[in-house]
Amino acid sequence: MRRIALVFFVALSVSLLPSLSAAQIDARMLRFPAVSQTHIAFVYAGDIWTVPKAGGTAVRLSSPRGEESFPRFSPDGTRIAFSAEYDGNTDVFVVPTTGGEPVRLTYHPMADRVLGWTPDGTRVLFASSRASGRQRYNQFFTVGLDGGLPQELPVPYGEFGTYSPDGAQFVYMPMSQDFRTWKRYRGGWAPDLWLFDLQTFASRNLTNNPGNDAQPMWHGNTLYFMSDRGETQRNNIWALDIAGGQPRKVTDFKDFDITFPSLGPDAIVFQAGGRLYLLDLASEKFAEVPIRVVTDEATLRPRTVQGEPHITQAAVSPTGRRAVFNVRGDIVTVPAEHGAILNITRSSGVAERYPRWSPDGRLV
Repeated sequence: MRRIALVFFVALSVSLLPSLSAAQIDARMLRFPAVSQTHIAFVYAGDIWTVPKAGGTAVRLSSPRGEESFPRFSPDGTRIAFSAEYDGNTDVFVVPTTGGEPVRLTYHPMADRVLGWTPDGTRVLFASSRASGRQRYNQFFTVGLDGGLPQELPVPYGEFGTYSPDGAQFVYMPMSQDFRTWKRYRGGWAPDLWLFDLQTFASRNLTNNPGNDAQPMWHGNTLYFMSDRGETQRNNIWALDIAGGQPRKVTDFKDFDITFPSLGPDAIVFQAGGRLYLLDLASEKFAEVPIRVVTDEATLRPRTVQGEPHITQAAVSPTGRRAVFNVRGDIVTVPAEHGAILNITRSSGVAERYPRWSPDGRLV
Protein backbone atom coordinates (compact mmCIF):
# COMPACT_ATOMS: atom_id res chain seq x y z
CA MET A 1 0.00 0.00 0.00
CA ARG A 2 1.38 3.34 -0.97
CA ARG A 3 1.74 5.92 1.75
CA ILE A 4 -1.08 8.46 1.61
CA ALA A 5 -0.44 11.97 2.93
CA LEU A 6 -3.27 14.46 2.96
CA VAL A 7 -2.78 18.17 3.45
CA PHE A 8 -5.77 20.07 4.82
CA PHE A 9 -5.68 23.83 4.37
CA VAL A 10 -7.64 26.32 6.42
CA ALA A 11 -8.53 29.66 4.85
CA LEU A 12 -6.51 32.32 6.62
CA SER A 13 -6.95 36.06 6.49
CA VAL A 14 -4.49 37.89 4.27
CA SER A 15 -4.46 40.89 6.56
CA LEU A 16 -2.50 40.57 9.79
CA LEU A 17 -4.80 42.72 11.92
CA PRO A 18 -8.00 40.70 11.37
CA SER A 19 -6.12 37.52 12.22
CA LEU A 20 -4.89 39.05 15.46
CA SER A 21 -8.35 40.22 16.48
CA ALA A 22 -9.77 36.78 15.74
CA ALA A 23 -7.39 35.23 18.28
CA GLN A 24 -9.64 36.56 21.06
CA ILE A 25 -12.94 34.81 20.44
CA ASP A 26 -16.36 34.73 22.03
CA ALA A 27 -16.05 31.13 23.15
CA ARG A 28 -18.57 28.35 22.60
CA MET A 29 -18.58 24.63 23.32
CA LEU A 30 -17.56 25.20 26.94
CA ARG A 31 -17.83 22.07 29.07
CA PHE A 32 -17.66 20.70 32.61
CA PRO A 33 -17.93 24.03 34.46
CA ALA A 34 -17.35 24.62 38.18
CA VAL A 35 -17.81 27.73 40.29
CA SER A 36 -16.19 29.15 43.43
CA GLN A 37 -16.94 32.32 45.38
CA THR A 38 -15.11 34.40 42.79
CA HIS A 39 -14.34 32.36 39.66
CA ILE A 40 -15.62 29.84 37.15
CA ALA A 41 -13.49 27.00 35.79
CA PHE A 42 -14.37 25.17 32.59
CA VAL A 43 -12.94 23.05 29.79
CA TYR A 44 -12.40 24.53 26.35
CA ALA A 45 -10.53 22.77 23.53
CA GLY A 46 -9.44 20.06 25.97
CA ASP A 47 -7.78 22.46 28.44
CA ILE A 48 -8.92 23.99 31.73
CA TRP A 49 -9.57 27.73 31.88
CA THR A 50 -10.70 30.11 34.62
CA VAL A 51 -12.66 33.35 34.40
CA PRO A 52 -14.25 35.71 36.97
CA LYS A 53 -17.86 34.89 37.83
CA ALA A 54 -19.01 38.03 36.01
CA GLY A 55 -17.30 36.84 32.83
CA GLY A 56 -14.50 38.37 30.80
CA THR A 57 -11.28 37.06 29.28
CA ALA A 58 -10.41 33.57 30.47
CA VAL A 59 -6.98 32.37 31.55
CA ARG A 60 -5.71 28.95 30.52
CA LEU A 61 -4.75 26.88 33.56
CA SER A 62 -3.55 23.69 31.85
CA SER A 63 -2.08 22.80 28.47
CA PRO A 64 -0.82 19.20 28.28
CA ARG A 65 -1.12 17.17 25.09
CA GLY A 66 -3.93 15.04 26.53
CA GLU A 67 -7.46 15.89 27.61
CA GLU A 68 -8.50 17.47 30.90
CA SER A 69 -12.00 17.36 32.35
CA PHE A 70 -14.18 17.98 35.41
CA PRO A 71 -12.38 20.79 37.24
CA ARG A 72 -13.70 21.21 40.78
CA PHE A 73 -12.82 24.00 43.22
CA SER A 74 -11.84 23.14 46.77
CA PRO A 75 -14.27 24.45 49.43
CA ASP A 76 -11.94 27.38 50.21
CA GLY A 77 -11.44 28.13 46.50
CA THR A 78 -7.64 27.90 46.59
CA ARG A 79 -7.23 24.67 44.60
CA ILE A 80 -8.77 22.95 41.61
CA ALA A 81 -8.96 19.18 41.34
CA PHE A 82 -9.42 17.76 37.87
CA SER A 83 -8.99 14.66 35.72
CA ALA A 84 -6.16 14.79 33.19
CA GLU A 85 -3.97 12.73 30.87
CA TYR A 86 -0.59 14.29 31.62
CA ASP A 87 1.05 10.87 31.65
CA GLY A 88 -1.25 9.07 29.22
CA ASN A 89 -3.88 7.73 31.60
CA THR A 90 -6.79 9.70 33.12
CA ASP A 91 -5.88 10.36 36.75
CA VAL A 92 -6.66 12.89 39.48
CA PHE A 93 -4.58 16.07 39.69
CA VAL A 94 -4.68 19.17 41.88
CA VAL A 95 -3.38 22.62 40.96
CA PRO A 96 -3.52 26.02 42.72
CA THR A 97 -6.31 28.24 41.42
CA THR A 98 -3.72 30.86 40.52
CA GLY A 99 -1.74 28.34 38.46
CA GLY A 100 1.34 26.25 39.09
CA GLU A 101 2.61 22.71 38.76
CA PRO A 102 -0.19 20.10 38.92
CA VAL A 103 0.23 17.41 41.57
CA ARG A 104 -0.79 13.90 40.60
CA LEU A 105 -2.85 12.10 43.27
CA THR A 106 -3.87 8.78 41.67
CA TYR A 107 -1.98 6.12 39.74
CA HIS A 108 -4.14 3.47 38.12
CA PRO A 109 -4.76 2.20 34.57
CA MET A 110 -8.52 2.73 34.94
CA ALA A 111 -9.82 6.26 34.40
CA ASP A 112 -10.51 8.38 37.51
CA ARG A 113 -13.24 11.02 37.09
CA VAL A 114 -13.15 13.90 39.59
CA LEU A 115 -16.52 14.63 41.22
CA GLY A 116 -15.68 17.12 43.95
CA TRP A 117 -14.23 17.40 47.45
CA THR A 118 -15.07 16.25 50.92
CA PRO A 119 -16.77 19.08 52.88
CA ASP A 120 -13.63 19.73 54.94
CA GLY A 121 -11.51 20.12 51.81
CA THR A 122 -8.93 17.50 52.81
CA ARG A 123 -9.76 14.87 50.19
CA VAL A 124 -10.86 14.71 46.55
CA LEU A 125 -13.90 12.65 45.59
CA PHE A 126 -13.75 10.69 42.34
CA ALA A 127 -15.43 7.83 40.48
CA SER A 128 -13.49 4.92 39.02
CA SER A 129 -13.94 1.34 37.86
CA ARG A 130 -10.55 0.41 39.37
CA ALA A 131 -12.07 -1.99 41.93
CA SER A 132 -14.96 -3.38 39.90
CA GLY A 133 -12.84 -5.24 37.38
CA ARG A 134 -15.10 -3.93 34.63
CA GLN A 135 -15.57 -0.66 32.81
CA ARG A 136 -19.35 -1.07 32.91
CA TYR A 137 -19.76 0.69 36.24
CA ASN A 138 -17.85 2.89 38.66
CA GLN A 139 -17.49 3.15 42.41
CA PHE A 140 -16.75 6.14 44.62
CA PHE A 141 -13.35 6.88 46.17
CA THR A 142 -11.56 9.69 47.95
CA VAL A 143 -7.85 10.47 47.91
CA GLY A 144 -5.82 12.77 50.16
CA LEU A 145 -3.95 15.81 48.92
CA ASP A 146 -0.67 14.04 49.64
CA GLY A 147 -1.69 11.07 47.50
CA GLY A 148 -1.57 7.63 49.07
CA LEU A 149 -4.06 4.81 48.61
CA PRO A 150 -7.59 5.96 47.75
CA GLN A 151 -10.36 5.04 50.18
CA GLU A 152 -13.52 3.46 48.79
CA LEU A 153 -16.89 4.75 49.96
CA PRO A 154 -19.32 2.08 51.25
CA VAL A 155 -21.65 2.68 48.29
CA PRO A 156 -22.06 -0.36 46.00
CA TYR A 157 -21.61 1.54 42.74
CA GLY A 158 -22.39 4.90 41.19
CA GLU A 159 -21.43 7.57 38.68
CA PHE A 160 -21.96 11.02 40.23
CA GLY A 161 -22.50 11.96 43.86
CA THR A 162 -22.28 14.69 46.48
CA TYR A 163 -21.82 14.90 50.25
CA SER A 164 -24.26 16.50 52.65
CA PRO A 165 -22.85 19.73 54.15
CA ASP A 166 -21.87 17.86 57.35
CA GLY A 167 -20.34 14.95 55.43
CA ALA A 168 -22.53 12.35 57.17
CA GLN A 169 -24.69 11.50 54.17
CA PHE A 170 -24.18 11.05 50.47
CA VAL A 171 -26.56 11.50 47.52
CA TYR A 172 -25.64 9.64 44.37
CA MET A 173 -26.91 8.30 41.06
CA PRO A 174 -26.18 4.58 40.58
CA MET A 175 -25.96 4.88 36.79
CA SER A 176 -25.69 7.66 34.24
CA GLN A 177 -26.97 8.55 30.78
CA ASP A 178 -24.94 11.78 30.68
CA PHE A 179 -22.34 10.50 28.23
CA ARG A 180 -24.78 8.72 25.90
CA THR A 181 -25.55 9.91 22.39
CA TRP A 182 -29.32 9.56 22.90
CA LYS A 183 -31.75 11.61 24.99
CA ARG A 184 -35.00 11.16 26.92
CA TYR A 185 -34.32 7.52 27.70
CA ARG A 186 -37.01 5.68 29.65
CA GLY A 187 -36.26 2.26 31.05
CA GLY A 188 -34.34 0.28 33.61
CA TRP A 189 -31.14 2.29 33.19
CA ALA A 190 -32.81 5.65 33.84
CA PRO A 191 -31.09 6.93 37.02
CA ASP A 192 -32.78 7.98 40.24
CA LEU A 193 -31.11 9.83 43.10
CA TRP A 194 -30.42 7.85 46.26
CA LEU A 195 -29.64 9.07 49.78
CA PHE A 196 -27.00 6.99 51.56
CA ASP A 197 -26.17 7.31 55.26
CA LEU A 198 -22.40 6.89 55.62
CA GLN A 199 -22.73 5.85 59.28
CA THR A 200 -25.68 3.42 59.26
CA PHE A 201 -25.39 2.40 55.57
CA ALA A 202 -29.15 2.91 55.19
CA SER A 203 -30.35 4.15 51.81
CA ARG A 204 -33.55 5.35 50.18
CA ASN A 205 -34.69 6.52 46.77
CA LEU A 206 -35.28 10.28 46.77
CA THR A 207 -36.78 10.76 43.30
CA ASN A 208 -38.27 7.48 42.00
CA ASN A 209 -38.95 8.92 38.56
CA PRO A 210 -39.30 7.08 35.21
CA GLY A 211 -37.12 9.75 33.60
CA ASN A 212 -33.50 10.66 34.22
CA ASP A 213 -32.58 12.40 37.50
CA ALA A 214 -28.89 13.24 37.60
CA GLN A 215 -26.07 15.45 38.89
CA PRO A 216 -27.13 15.90 42.56
CA MET A 217 -26.02 19.13 44.29
CA TRP A 218 -26.71 19.48 48.03
CA HIS A 219 -27.09 23.06 49.28
CA GLY A 220 -28.39 23.60 52.82
CA ASN A 221 -31.65 21.66 53.10
CA THR A 222 -32.23 21.63 49.36
CA LEU A 223 -31.10 19.10 46.80
CA TYR A 224 -30.69 20.62 43.36
CA PHE A 225 -30.42 18.21 40.46
CA MET A 226 -30.76 17.88 36.69
CA SER A 227 -33.80 16.09 35.27
CA ASP A 228 -35.62 15.55 31.97
CA ARG A 229 -38.97 15.09 33.71
CA GLY A 230 -41.92 17.20 32.52
CA GLU A 231 -43.71 17.68 29.22
CA THR A 232 -40.75 18.92 27.17
CA GLN A 233 -38.41 16.21 28.51
CA ARG A 234 -35.56 18.71 28.36
CA ASN A 235 -32.84 18.57 31.00
CA ASN A 236 -33.42 21.42 33.46
CA ILE A 237 -32.48 22.22 37.05
CA TRP A 238 -34.96 21.02 39.66
CA ALA A 239 -35.01 21.41 43.45
CA LEU A 240 -36.17 19.04 46.19
CA ASP A 241 -36.42 19.51 49.95
CA ILE A 242 -34.29 16.79 51.53
CA ALA A 243 -36.94 16.29 54.22
CA GLY A 244 -39.55 15.42 51.60
CA GLY A 245 -42.07 16.95 49.23
CA GLN A 246 -42.36 17.22 45.48
CA PRO A 247 -39.57 18.43 43.17
CA ARG A 248 -40.03 21.88 41.67
CA LYS A 249 -38.65 23.19 38.41
CA VAL A 250 -36.04 25.95 38.70
CA THR A 251 -35.05 26.54 35.05
CA ASP A 252 -37.14 26.16 31.91
CA PHE A 253 -34.88 25.65 28.91
CA LYS A 254 -36.88 24.46 25.89
CA ASP A 255 -34.39 24.67 23.00
CA PHE A 256 -31.34 23.07 24.60
CA ASP A 257 -30.70 20.61 27.40
CA ILE A 258 -28.78 21.67 30.46
CA THR A 259 -25.72 19.48 31.01
CA PHE A 260 -23.14 19.00 33.76
CA PRO A 261 -24.29 21.54 36.36
CA SER A 262 -21.97 22.15 39.31
CA LEU A 263 -22.58 23.68 42.73
CA GLY A 264 -20.57 26.49 44.29
CA PRO A 265 -20.93 28.36 47.60
CA ASP A 266 -23.86 30.47 46.42
CA ALA A 267 -24.49 29.56 42.78
CA ILE A 268 -24.80 26.76 40.26
CA VAL A 269 -22.99 26.96 36.94
CA PHE A 270 -24.18 24.89 34.00
CA GLN A 271 -23.79 24.56 30.26
CA ALA A 272 -26.59 24.80 27.68
CA GLY A 273 -26.27 25.23 23.94
CA GLY A 274 -22.48 25.51 24.21
CA ARG A 275 -22.70 28.49 26.59
CA LEU A 276 -22.27 28.81 30.34
CA TYR A 277 -24.94 30.13 32.70
CA LEU A 278 -24.80 31.08 36.37
CA LEU A 279 -27.80 30.38 38.62
CA ASP A 280 -27.93 32.50 41.79
CA LEU A 281 -29.28 30.30 44.58
CA ALA A 282 -30.72 33.15 46.65
CA SER A 283 -32.99 34.42 43.88
CA GLU A 284 -32.93 31.30 41.66
CA LYS A 285 -32.42 33.57 38.66
CA PHE A 286 -29.80 32.81 36.04
CA ALA A 287 -27.87 34.66 33.34
CA GLU A 288 -25.36 33.81 30.65
CA VAL A 289 -21.70 34.33 31.52
CA PRO A 290 -19.91 36.15 28.65
CA ILE A 291 -16.55 34.46 28.15
CA ARG A 292 -13.73 35.25 25.75
CA VAL A 293 -10.62 33.13 25.27
CA VAL A 294 -7.26 34.22 23.87
CA THR A 295 -5.73 31.43 21.83
CA ASP A 296 -3.22 30.87 19.04
CA GLU A 297 -5.85 28.74 17.24
CA ALA A 298 -3.18 26.11 16.64
CA THR A 299 -5.72 23.54 15.46
CA LEU A 300 -6.63 25.82 12.52
CA ARG A 301 -3.10 25.89 11.08
CA PRO A 302 -2.50 23.99 7.81
CA ARG A 303 -0.92 20.64 8.53
CA THR A 304 0.02 17.37 6.88
CA VAL A 305 -1.88 14.35 8.15
CA GLN A 306 -0.86 10.77 7.42
CA GLY A 307 -3.83 9.09 5.79
CA GLU A 308 -2.95 5.44 6.41
CA PRO A 309 -4.54 5.18 9.90
CA HIS A 310 -7.80 6.59 8.51
CA ILE A 311 -8.30 4.38 5.43
CA THR A 312 -11.71 2.67 5.28
CA GLN A 313 -14.17 1.29 2.74
CA ALA A 314 -11.91 0.13 -0.09
CA ALA A 315 -12.95 -0.85 -3.62
CA VAL A 316 -10.81 -2.06 -6.55
CA SER A 317 -11.43 -0.77 -10.08
CA PRO A 318 -12.66 -3.23 -12.76
CA THR A 319 -9.21 -3.21 -14.38
CA GLY A 320 -7.41 -3.74 -11.09
CA ARG A 321 -5.13 -0.82 -11.80
CA ARG A 322 -6.49 1.52 -9.14
CA ALA A 323 -8.23 1.29 -5.78
CA VAL A 324 -10.51 3.80 -4.12
CA PHE A 325 -10.70 4.53 -0.39
CA ASN A 326 -12.49 6.71 2.10
CA VAL A 327 -9.76 8.68 3.87
CA ARG A 328 -10.84 11.11 6.59
CA GLY A 329 -14.13 11.80 4.79
CA ASP A 330 -12.64 12.31 1.32
CA ILE A 331 -12.58 9.84 -1.56
CA VAL A 332 -9.05 9.04 -2.71
CA THR A 333 -7.90 6.82 -5.59
CA VAL A 334 -4.52 5.07 -5.46
CA PRO A 335 -2.66 3.32 -8.30
CA ALA A 336 -1.68 -0.31 -7.92
CA GLU A 337 1.87 0.39 -9.12
CA HIS A 338 2.68 3.67 -10.85
CA GLY A 339 0.76 6.93 -10.99
CA ALA A 340 -0.60 9.74 -8.89
CA ILE A 341 -2.66 9.55 -5.70
CA LEU A 342 -5.79 11.62 -6.31
CA ASN A 343 -8.25 13.16 -3.87
CA ILE A 344 -11.30 13.30 -6.14
CA THR A 345 -13.76 15.00 -3.76
CA ARG A 346 -11.81 17.61 -1.75
CA SER A 347 -14.86 18.65 0.24
CA SER A 348 -13.73 19.59 3.74
CA GLY A 349 -17.25 20.40 4.93
CA VAL A 350 -18.80 17.08 3.87
CA ALA A 351 -17.90 13.46 4.69
CA GLU A 352 -18.10 11.06 1.75
CA ARG A 353 -18.42 7.33 2.35
CA TYR A 354 -18.77 3.94 0.63
CA PRO A 355 -17.03 4.59 -2.74
CA ARG A 356 -17.82 2.15 -5.57
CA TRP A 357 -16.57 1.95 -9.16
CA SER A 358 -18.90 2.02 -12.15
CA PRO A 359 -18.75 -1.16 -14.30
CA ASP A 360 -16.62 0.57 -16.94
CA GLY A 361 -14.27 2.05 -14.33
CA ARG A 362 -14.78 5.64 -15.50
CA LEU A 363 -16.84 6.86 -12.54
CA VAL A 364 -16.76 6.44 -8.77
